[in-house]
Amino acid sequence: MKKLFAVLLIMVLALSLVACGKKEEGGEDKKSMKLAVVYTGLGDFWDMCGVGGTKRVEELKTEYPDWTVDLELTGPSEAGVTAQIQVVENLISLGYDGMVVAASDAEGLTPTLNAAADAGVVVFTMDTDCPDSKRLAFVGTHNENFGRKLAQFAVDRQAEYGGEARIIVLHGAVAQLGMIQRLKGITDVVAENASKGAVLLDYQSPVDMASGQATVESMMLSNPTWNCALCTHAGGSLVSAVFEENGWNDADKNPDHCGVLSDDTAQVINAVKDGFATVTEVQKQANWAYNGVDLLFKKIALGQDPPSDFVETPTFYVTLDNVYDEDMYPTRQ
Repeated sequence: MKKLFAVLLIMVLALSLVACGKKEEGGEDKKSMKLAVVYTGLGDFWDMCGVGGTKRVEELKTEYPDWTVDLELTGPSEAGVTAQIQVVENLISLGYDGMVVAASDAEGLTPTLNAAADAGVVVFTMDTDCPDSKRLAFVGTHNENFGRKLAQFAVDRQAEYGGEARIIVLHGAVAQLGMIQRLKGITDVVAENASKGAVLLDYQSPVDMASGQATVESMMLSNPTWNCALCTHAGGSLVSAVFEENGWNDADKNPDHCGVLSDDTAQVINAVKDGFATVTEVQKQANWAYNGVDLLFKKIALGQDPPSDFVETPTFYVTLDNVYDEDMYPTRQ
């Protein structure tokens, strides 16, 4: 009997030691969560977005030392909603607690986001929304206003030189709600300025980045009266490459060519510096992931709901006047 008691006592002590090993120095259990930021694809633009999420996780370590937050930055290696669905489904199966997703296709991704929410995953969207899904809020740019700003810059710039804006647009993925909204913003501004001669001559979405420059050149040839080339997405370097090949530099202040680009990839920023783009409208994409991680943590750990259905991050113009101001860029904000 004494021998049995001794064995039981040893087992209890061993279990106690194991339990103690799971506690932090303060004596309290460490709580944890797994979060993911899901891109539409991979590349420089999304790398800058991920900087914001990583920054917020580092801050949370100090603000909430009793929590461990693991963050996965991921996206499909190939474009399209099918590949992105596979990424999200994999995260669900791995037991992630929350995710913020840039939706490549609002309609196509909605059932998968609903499945995630039904499985207990907290879901937010960023950049491009899935408004009919069970996501809690959208974090990102007001995309219709983004398009309006692109077109308004072109209209105002041409008016400054006494001309009329005759616009062609290299458009983004047609299935993305954000791209649909941006194009609407452009068409609305053109309509509002029709009496001033503004006209949208053409817009096209290339099949892929490799064919994008050829798409730009084709639109220019088909619409010889164009004088403003807009780009609604991060592929603006395709427009600036055509400008560079033709020697069209903004330093010439020539009303026959105006390049209005989007975002702040290295190629686009260099195009502004070199004068092969007049302006680029920059989003603070680092703040999408930063705010997304913040909202996920507060919902999961603290039970706090998002402040609204739409958490907006503003945009700003980068021109030759401010392109060398390092404080302008979202990875440092």
